[in-house]
Amino acid sequence: MKQIKNTPYSILASSFDTPPTVALRTSGSESTPKSKKYILFFPLALSVFASKTYRRVAFLLLAISPLCHAKDTITFQAIESYINKPQPHSHVDYLSFEALCKHANGLFSLEHYEEAIAFYKQALALNPTSAQIFFNLGQALYYAKKYPEALYAYKRAIQYKKDHHRAFMQIAKIMIDVKQPNDAIDPLKRSLFIEPKNGDARILLARLYNDKHFFNQSIDIITEGLELEPDHINLRFELGNTYNLVNRLDESLAIYQYLDRLIPNNPSILYNIGFTFKKMGLLAESLPYYNRTLELNPDHSEAIFSRGLAYLVIGDFEKGWHGYEWRYSRPSQGSLRSYDAPRWDGSDLHGKTILIHAEQGLGDTFQFIRYAKLVKEKNGIVIAAVQKPLITIMKLCKYIDQVISVDETPPHFDVHSPIMSLPYALKTTLDTIPDEIPYLYANEKLVTDWKQKLAADKNFKIGICWQGNDNYATPLLRATVAQKSIHPKQYAPICEVPGVSVYSLQKTTGTDQLNDLPSHIKIITFEGDFDQSNGRFMDTAAVIKNLDLVITVDTSISHLASALGTPTWVMLPNPADWRWMLNRTDSPWYPKVLRLFKQPTPGDWETMILEVAEELTLLRQGYEGQEKHIAQKVK
Repeated sequence: MKQIKNTPYSILASSFDTPPTVALRTSGSESTPKSKKYILFFPLALSVFASKTYRRVAFLLLAISPLCHAKDTITFQAIESYINKPQPHSHVDYLSFEALCKHANGLFSLEHYEEAIAFYKQALALNPTSAQIFFNLGQALYYAKKYPEALYAYKRAIQYKKDHHRAFMQIAKIMIDVKQPNDAIDPLKRSLFIEPKNGDARILLARLYNDKHFFNQSIDIITEGLELEPDHINLRFELGNTYNLVNRLDESLAIYQYLDRLIPNNPSILYNIGFTFKKMGLLAESLPYYNRTLELNPDHSEAIFSRGLAYLVIGDFEKGWHGYEWRYSRPSQGSLRSYDAPRWDGSDLHGKTILIHAEQGLGDTFQFIRYAKLVKEKNGIVIAAVQKPLITIMKLCKYIDQVISVDETPPHFDVHSPIMSLPYALKTTLDTIPDEIPYLYANEKLVTDWKQKLAADKNFKIGICWQGNDNYATPLLRATVAQKSIHPKQYAPICEVPGVSVYSLQKTTGTDQLNDLPSHIKIITFEGDFDQSNGRFMDTAAVIKNLDLVITVDTSISHLASALGTPTWVMLPNPADWRWMLNRTDSPWYPKVLRLFKQPTPGDWETMILEVAEELTLLRQGYEGQEKHIAQKVK
């Protein structure tokens, strides 16, 4: 049965496993798509050389070593400079050459890369113009993570075989591995020009386009490949994933269902169907696919985690928090901080010290720091390690004994817990969410100062935020942020409500978009020392306490404003994040403070924002009536 493997590309299963063959050739043409892709010209068996042969080999190693220890910096230089170099005449001792290649290939197949490198170099001493052996040497160097030397070897392969499309592709892979993705695009295009049916190169190029949010170009490059190879399963799977990234969910789902009929009982296809149903808000439809995935592969960490999110969305917290604990078992998620001290199990601390450490985004910390108070009630000393921008505001929480940065070495502690594992440790249910508001606090002096600064504005004062953090590591997370972000000009219907003043709470990212506003959209900004000398979020929190309402997309500001107790309206994409649950206009995390608005269909911000503006008009009318009533009572 064919399997699909999970890769760090996204939380979708993203590619099929290739057959267990070695990516090497010693001569001859490339194999056809119907055969195994990377076939060795010589059998993969270790050779036993006589001692005389080994002595000769040792001499050859010395002779070839200056050629192969290249000093190229890892930048993509023009390949033409290598192609156009004069080519020396070939002097080949074919018997020894074949024996050396055979032995090197055998070592490579056993993943003995350093030894394979030595024998490839010896073979090149006998045939210094062999493009295929330069390519094989590049492969061994690549897997040994000797990227500069591998880059040199691939370029030499191209010098002696100008149409070596796999060498171009491997150069691109080096550029991706060394975090120079822009330098990978041109060699991938060259690879595809030489061999348009190179599906691996197409997939790599499509993913690079996705990383840059060039989704249409990604779709075009995959679609072109499918026109050439309609039965290429990996390409069709990648097209489904790309449709998923841009929320073309019906088309994505249709591809996965087609592949499910073609390759039944494949865990990753089943997982992607479940993931897509969940993303569409069809939780009842998603769960059977997750369950079937886990029947076939009980350790499918993505399925366990994603099913956990589905349970959280529908309010089954017991199953949901258990699944959420698998978030760092996934290849796409990186690693959690590890400490020698044990993880806290939720029991009484009896005076012990616990380290609560932040993870993920600032909004997650704002939301889950509320648990520090419950931990304190377990008779412990609480140290909170948070993101550096949050240190100052978190020091105002009286239930935290010490606040440090997650990047510094913590003082002694007895037990620890990731901040988003606290609901699991404390067995939180929908009915036991710690919902005391406020649980975050602004500096009282700053609140007073900003009250005076804003006193001249007699309008209904609103704070807005329109973009989240766009620096996440994976394309899926960046696409998710993009889908829940808007341009400030889309706030126009809200800004046009009579008697309203609109203040920008946006910081760091997205502020440059204010330069593109039409003249009739008035958004007031805070310049100068705002949130600098007093600490990040300190002025923001004080301003929020002086606002009548915050209207924001799903960002850290939505959590900060709600936790401070200021009325907050959150405009959500469709689908929304798991924490906002399903078919709710309120949130159990922020009762009586927060109101949810959701796109009626994916991407439809306009309809929802008009609804928000209408609700704001009604609220404003009530506010004016209340002011008149108070004024009459005073008289």
